[in-house]
Amino acid sequence: MELTDKNRWLRERAQALLRQLEANVRTALLGRGEAIVEDTDFLPNFCTGWVLFNVVVVAELLAIVITLVMPRDLVSPSAGQDLLLVSLFVQWVALGGTASLCYCRRWLNRLPNLRALIAAYALLLLVTFAVGELALWTLWAVKKIPAAHGEWYADFHLLNLTISAIVNGLLLRYFLAKNELRQRTLSEARAKLQALQSRIRPHFVFNALNIIASLVRTDPNKAEKAIEDMADLFRMMLSEDEQLVPVKNEVDVTKQYLALEALRLDNRLNVEWDVGTFPRKAVMPILTLQPLLENAIRHGIEELPGGGTVGVRLWEEADTIRICVTNPVPNVRRKERITTSHVQSLDNIRRRFHSHYGDAATLTGVEQNGEFVATVALPIRGDKP
Repeated sequence: MELTDKNRWLRERAQALLRQLEANVRTALLGRGEAIVEDTDFLPNFCTGWVLFNVVVVAELLAIVITLVMPRDLVSPSAGQDLLLVSLFVQWVALGGTASLCYCRRWLNRLPNLRALIAAYALLLLVTFAVGELALWTLWAVKKIPAAHGEWYADFHLLNLTISAIVNGLLLRYFLAKNELRQRTLSEARAKLQALQSRIRPHFVFNALNIIASLVRTDPNKAEKAIEDMADLFRMMLSEDEQLVPVKNEVDVTKQYLALEALRLDNRLNVEWDVGTFPRKAVMPILTLQPLLENAIRHGIEELPGGGTVGVRLWEEADTIRICVTNPVPNVRRKERITTSHVQSLDNIRRRFHSHYGDAATLTGVEQNGEFVATVALPIRGDKP
């Protein structure tokens, strides 16, 4: 009876832990109700409402300036009519150029960045010339001007193209800078989201829960210890109080994770530690080692029937924290696929390091002598130099 009560208590505790984890995931990832969609195109999307609004506003301001500096009675007898005609012409040019970029953006973004920029700029000037030519023929048709190609024909186009070159150059620079800032912001948000997901939903959780469920009946004491380890590990994963932790704390947390993996892999998993001495100032982002070990186990130890040894070495060098994690790779036909997955998994970790350190942190992964070697270098103080 006592064993049955303990099994029931363990199951209830595991279920409560899962409910807490699910609630934290929902709050952290879905609380804002936003989806991060990354756009990596060089030219921005000119079909959006905010682009059209900015173009219309700038075009109208330009029309007002042109009307103010233009001689009176040049086009019509009143300033109001002048503003109306100039506004109509400038808005044709502005909206025509925007529509052209919107339609051609897909093809322009296939070009190298410099060629895409030159092509977009040339397209805007071409639209300016075409609208100017159309305006001249329209004014001639309604008998506002004596001839479509008068003495001032070349000066008219030259003035239009000059103004267009200056204004369109400034607008293109503005939209490109805003698009670059948006891409950088989304990239950082995506990296932070992936870092949060790696904290909340690591791969080993599902396997560890299955192991705990099987241990509840066969070895309740071991199952209770595993649940306590998982609770401590989740508390660390979900904690936002500390972004940087001492090296020793990170090693201890990783060993808790390895204890859970050992329940599943048993004697197939062997870990050799080589941790040097670090000063108190040596800190690293929370959960730096755990994903590296998880990656080594997923793409190395799990694929080997007899298991293998994961080597973990940490040392200080040139005011940086050096980490080296090695694991054997299977010598089978799936080797190429597994190695590719190995590298792709490291990309997520590399993106997380970059969001915190920028270019000051490095992560490389190579296969040599039947082992996959992941090497990390982090600033020892935990910040950008």
